[in-house]
Amino acid sequence: MENLLQILHAEDSDRFVFEGFESLIAPIDSETFFKDYWEKRAFFIKRAKTGYFDSLLSLADIDQFIGTRLFRKADIRIAKQGKIRDFEDFSKDGAADRGILLNEFANGSTLVFEHLNRHHAPLAHAIYQCEADLHVPFRSNIYLTPAQSQGFAQHWDTHDVLILQVHGKKTWQVFDSPMALPHEAHKFDSSWTGKANLLAEITLEPGDVLFLPRGFVHSASTSDGTSLHITIGMRSLTLGDVATRAFEKAVKANVAMRKVALFREYQDEQRIEDARALLHDIVEGMDIRAALDEVYCSFIRSRFPPLDGRLLALTEAEPITHTSALKIRAGSLYQTFLKDETLRLAVDGKVVVLPRGVEEAIGYMQNQPSFTPADLPGLEQESKLILSRRLVQEGLLEPA
Repeated sequence: MENLLQILHAEDSDRFVFEGFESLIAPIDSETFFKDYWEKRAFFIKRAKTGYFDSLLSLADIDQFIGTRLFRKADIRIAKQGKIRDFEDFSKDGAADRGILLNEFANGSTLVFEHLNRHHAPLAHAIYQCEADLHVPFRSNIYLTPAQSQGFAQHWDTHDVLILQVHGKKTWQVFDSPMALPHEAHKFDSSWTGKANLLAEITLEPGDVLFLPRGFVHSASTSDGTSLHITIGMRSLTLGDVATRAFEKAVKANVAMRKVALFREYQDEQRIEDARALLHDIVEGMDIRAALDEVYCSFIRSRFPPLDGRLLALTEAEPITHTSALKIRAGSLYQTFLKDETLRLAVDGKVVVLPRGVEEAIGYMQNQPSFTPADLPGLEQESKLILSRRLVQEGLLEPA
């Protein structure tokens, strides 16, 4: 059988310092990750260093969250032996009852904190930067499991996942994928269990990292202590997403595709051939570049950028002048596009309407480590200042 799971040993510092996606997968670099592992092979990085990931999240952080925060339906799940509790069973007035959460944990249930990166600054900045590094949507879920427990039954995920062990130990059974790159529409059920081959049984300790490509079947359980781990999901935008968007646009633009399909006429084989020829012509004429841009812009508009520090920056910032040193904000993703004869800038969760004629200036910004408004090409002096101030306000630019 092909080697579908590689085991590596990391020799680095005792404490994790986030420096982009590569710092999560060290000693693997991004080029090797995409070439050898992404959607292909699993890896296990052995480190076994207590407290290693505490700068991202710690058990004390989770204790504080449970003690002080309200969790709505989209924020938390309770799982035990593969069964998910209904939110209504452990909530009141639309929020999770924190006493019930603790009781459920004490009785063997796993607490799953959804997209905690939206509420915890270290995770927020890590997820934000990883998206910028890979141009892929990321999210994080946190799993808190008591001793001698299993939250979820054997399953696969329809996106690649990176698992960071924060506290305690958890033993994973890792299988290969019985289906190549399953889509969200491909639901896992017990019939797939016997079709997957066991690759390894691995116990994660603090500081260890496990990467599982989508479709790799797995399950996990604890033994003699509490486990806390971060699962980082990399939710791929597929060529199928691009093709669907391109076809939708082509159908809207083609009047023949808007005609009613008279099914009684399709008993005639010639009608079938005519329809096939029409669809072939539409596919041949699809604007794939435009569809790629639209899917990418949709991803950018869906981002959830961390805004901590922005208030202080606004209150303490010096006025922007022609000589102010500026740069594109670290972690930002953006894309310009035309719509209704106006220039739009998709940037970190929103779309900004800009005047035509600033395209050259924006292109200049992305190729410079820093610049001043006076440096921007293609604009009058006052327009340079107006554009710079606007993009600082919208969060694309920051002081260098």
